[in-house]
Amino acid sequence: MRHVSAAEVRAVILDHVAPYLEARGLKPEQVADDFDLLTEGIIDSMGILALIAMIESHFEIKVDMEDLDPEHLTVVGPLSRYFEQKSRPGAH
Repeated sequence: MRHVSAAEVRAVILDHVAPYLEARGLKPEQVADDFDLLTEGIIDSMGILALIAMIESHFEIKVDMEDLDPEHLTVVGPLSRYFEQKSRPGAH
C-alpha cells in the first residue's frame, strides 16, 4: 500500500460521481470540502458503500467501517482525509 493524499482520493470520488454532479449542473471543481454526497442527493446509502469499496480497491486500502465517523462518511473532505490517514505507513 502506498501513501495517498486527500487530493488524490477527492479526485477519485468526484470522478466516480461526476455524472450525478453534472446532472445537477455542478462541476467537480465546484464541490466544496463540506459537500455531503448523501444529503445533496448525489448518492444513496448503497451508493456510498459502493463508493467506499471502489476507493479501497483503487488505492488498495482496507478500512474498517466502524472506524469511519458516520457523520462524515458521506462528506467529500472528511472522507478523503480519512483515506489519506489510513494509507499512512503504520496506520491500521
